[in-house]
Amino acid sequence: MNQLDKNRCKLDGLSERDDLKRAEIMIQNSLNLGCDEVVGPRDIIKGNEKVNIILVAELFNTKHGLEDTDIVIDDEGTREERAFRQWINSLGIEDVFVDNLYQDLKDGIILCKVIHRINDRVVEWNRIEKNPDSIFKRGINC
Repeated sequence: MNQLDKNRCKLDGLSERDDLKRAEIMIQNSLNLGCDEVVGPRDIIKGNEKVNIILVAELFNTKHGLEDTDIVIDDEGTREERAFRQWINSLGIEDVFVDNLYQDLKDGIILCKVIHRINDRVVEWNRIEKNPDSIFKRGINC
Protein backbone atom coordinates (compact mmCIF):
# COMPACT_ATOMS: atom_id res chain seq x y z
CA MET A 1 0.00 0.00 0.00
CA ASN A 2 2.96 2.25 0.65
CA GLN A 3 3.96 1.90 -3.00
CA LEU A 4 0.48 2.97 -4.07
CA ASP A 5 0.58 6.13 -1.95
CA LYS A 6 3.64 6.86 0.20
CA ASN A 7 2.02 9.89 1.84
CA ARG A 8 -1.08 8.08 3.10
CA CYS A 9 0.39 4.65 3.89
CA LYS A 10 3.40 4.46 6.14
CA LEU A 11 5.59 1.41 6.66
CA ASP A 12 4.98 1.34 10.44
CA GLY A 13 3.15 -1.98 10.28
CA LEU A 14 6.22 -3.82 9.01
CA SER A 15 8.04 -3.43 12.31
CA GLU A 16 4.99 -4.25 14.47
CA ARG A 17 5.31 -7.67 16.12
CA ASP A 18 1.72 -7.96 17.34
CA ASP A 19 -0.38 -9.49 14.53
CA LEU A 20 -3.57 -7.74 15.62
CA LYS A 21 -1.93 -4.30 15.70
CA ARG A 22 -0.25 -4.98 12.34
CA ALA A 23 -3.65 -5.90 10.87
CA GLU A 24 -5.17 -2.72 12.35
CA ILE A 25 -2.44 -0.64 10.70
CA MET A 26 -3.05 -2.42 7.41
CA ILE A 27 -6.78 -1.72 7.57
CA GLN A 28 -6.11 1.91 8.48
CA ASN A 29 -3.81 2.20 5.45
CA SER A 30 -6.56 0.76 3.23
CA LEU A 31 -9.03 3.28 4.65
CA ASN A 32 -6.48 6.04 3.96
CA LEU A 33 -6.46 4.92 0.32
CA GLY A 34 -10.25 5.27 0.16
CA CYS A 35 -11.27 1.64 0.55
CA ASP A 36 -14.44 0.65 2.34
CA GLU A 37 -14.05 -1.25 5.59
CA VAL A 38 -14.83 -4.74 4.35
CA VAL A 39 -13.03 -6.86 6.98
CA GLY A 40 -11.81 -6.36 10.52
CA PRO A 41 -8.33 -6.94 11.95
CA ARG A 42 -9.43 -10.11 13.74
CA ASP A 43 -10.79 -11.46 10.46
CA ILE A 44 -7.40 -10.93 8.83
CA ILE A 45 -5.31 -12.63 11.49
CA LYS A 46 -7.52 -15.72 11.41
CA GLY A 47 -5.93 -16.43 8.04
CA ASN A 48 -9.13 -17.20 6.17
CA GLU A 49 -8.03 -17.03 2.55
CA LYS A 50 -11.42 -15.92 1.21
CA VAL A 51 -11.76 -13.11 3.74
CA ASN A 52 -8.28 -11.84 2.92
CA ILE A 53 -9.08 -11.92 -0.80
CA ILE A 54 -12.04 -9.62 -0.12
CA LEU A 55 -9.65 -7.00 1.26
CA VAL A 56 -7.23 -7.42 -1.63
CA ALA A 57 -10.08 -7.10 -4.15
CA GLU A 58 -11.31 -3.93 -2.44
CA LEU A 59 -7.78 -2.51 -2.55
CA PHE A 60 -7.39 -3.34 -6.22
CA ASN A 61 -10.78 -1.90 -7.17
CA THR A 62 -10.10 1.29 -5.21
CA LYS A 63 -6.49 1.98 -6.13
CA HIS A 64 -4.84 -0.56 -8.40
CA GLY A 65 -1.74 1.48 -9.29
CA LEU A 66 -1.91 0.57 -12.97
CA GLU A 67 -1.53 3.17 -15.69
CA ASP A 68 -4.66 4.16 -17.55
CA THR A 69 -4.71 2.81 -21.09
CA ASP A 70 -6.86 3.27 -24.15
CA ILE A 71 -7.55 -0.45 -24.46
CA VAL A 72 -10.97 -1.22 -25.84
CA ILE A 73 -12.67 -4.01 -23.94
CA ASP A 74 -13.75 -6.63 -26.42
CA ASP A 75 -16.62 -8.68 -25.08
CA GLU A 76 -18.48 -9.62 -28.26
CA GLY A 77 -18.78 -13.24 -29.24
CA THR A 78 -17.55 -16.40 -27.62
CA ARG A 79 -14.18 -16.66 -25.93
CA GLU A 80 -12.83 -18.66 -28.88
CA GLU A 81 -14.13 -16.13 -31.41
CA ARG A 82 -12.54 -13.23 -29.52
CA ALA A 83 -9.26 -15.11 -29.19
CA PHE A 84 -9.15 -15.96 -32.89
CA ARG A 85 -10.11 -12.40 -33.88
CA GLN A 86 -7.48 -10.89 -31.59
CA TRP A 87 -4.88 -13.35 -32.84
CA ILE A 88 -5.57 -12.38 -36.46
CA ASN A 89 -5.38 -8.68 -35.57
CA SER A 90 -2.09 -9.22 -33.72
CA LEU A 91 -0.40 -10.67 -36.82
CA GLY A 92 0.11 -7.17 -38.22
CA ILE A 93 -1.13 -8.01 -41.71
CA GLU A 94 -1.47 -4.88 -43.84
CA ASP A 95 -5.09 -3.78 -44.44
CA VAL A 96 -6.46 -6.50 -42.12
CA PHE A 97 -8.49 -5.76 -39.01
CA VAL A 98 -11.25 -8.15 -37.98
CA ASP A 99 -14.23 -6.71 -36.10
CA ASN A 100 -16.75 -9.43 -36.83
CA LEU A 101 -15.19 -12.82 -37.37
CA TYR A 102 -18.05 -14.23 -39.45
CA GLN A 103 -18.67 -11.20 -41.66
CA ASP A 104 -15.05 -10.21 -42.21
CA LEU A 105 -13.83 -13.72 -43.06
CA LYS A 106 -16.77 -14.94 -45.14
CA ASP A 107 -15.13 -14.23 -48.52
CA GLY A 108 -11.98 -16.18 -47.62
CA ILE A 109 -9.53 -13.42 -48.55
CA ILE A 110 -8.48 -12.61 -44.97
CA LEU A 111 -8.15 -16.33 -44.24
CA CYS A 112 -5.77 -16.62 -47.20
CA LYS A 113 -3.79 -13.60 -45.95
CA VAL A 114 -3.48 -15.24 -42.52
CA ILE A 115 -2.31 -18.50 -44.06
CA HIS A 116 0.13 -16.55 -46.25
CA ARG A 117 1.47 -14.78 -43.16
CA ILE A 118 2.13 -18.14 -41.50
CA ASN A 119 3.65 -19.75 -44.61
CA ASP A 120 4.13 -17.62 -47.71
CA ARG A 121 4.42 -20.66 -50.03
CA VAL A 122 0.99 -22.17 -49.40
CA VAL A 123 -1.52 -19.74 -50.94
CA GLU A 124 -1.68 -19.70 -54.73
CA TRP A 125 -2.76 -16.07 -55.18
CA ASN A 126 -3.45 -16.52 -58.91
CA ARG A 127 -6.24 -18.97 -57.98
CA ILE A 128 -7.86 -16.69 -55.35
CA GLU A 129 -10.88 -14.68 -56.44
CA LYS A 130 -10.01 -11.11 -55.35
CA ASN A 131 -13.60 -9.80 -55.67
CA PRO A 132 -15.85 -12.79 -55.08
CA ASP A 133 -19.33 -11.72 -56.15
CA SER A 134 -21.14 -14.97 -55.41
CA ILE A 135 -21.45 -17.41 -52.57
CA PHE A 136 -19.75 -20.04 -54.73
CA LYS A 137 -16.65 -17.90 -55.34
CA ARG A 138 -16.45 -17.03 -51.66
CA GLY A 139 -16.73 -20.72 -50.79
CA ILE A 140 -13.92 -21.60 -53.20
CA ASN A 141 -11.68 -18.97 -51.54
CA CYS A 142 -12.48 -20.41 -48.13
